[in-house]
Amino acid sequence: MPQANYQTARAYDRIFSVQFSVFLSNRVGQLKEMLDLFAREAVRVLGISIVDSTDWAVIRVLFDDPTKARQILRNRSLPFTESEVLLAELTGPDSLASICAHLLSAEINVHFAYPLMIRRGENPVMVFHVDDHVLAVQALSRHGFTLLTDQDLADLQ
Repeated sequence: MPQANYQTARAYDRIFSVQFSVFLSNRVGQLKEMLDLFAREAVRVLGISIVDSTDWAVIRVLFDDPTKARQILRNRSLPFTESEVLLAELTGPDSLASICAHLLSAEINVHFAYPLMIRRGENPVMVFHVDDHVLAVQALSRHGFTLLTDQDLADLQ
């Protein structure tokens, strides 16, 4: 994707970030064990969302080093999937509603969203998983929203 068509925090072509969905048995202490594992390996959790069910929990998480996180999950035989997500900087009090309005007008469904635990300057950053990432990037960029990349996240450390 040419940089001229998209407003990203930097001039990167790949504007999607990797989110991991880790499947943990719904037992006391499982989440802490997973978080401790990544802390020991110096992989920082940047955002997390938990979907709970009776037997399993789905932990949606963004890491500062997706490559290392993937290897840790594989080495520990933790079941996981990967998804591409968009990271949008919220620059004002109505930014979230505006993002949703632009996605709606482009007929793009938001499957889920959650905030990151880090900011870009003073601005919060939201994670979005949508049904058409390419169209969402076009719609949001056309309306002046800044989308972040994995490299941008690494620089926010």
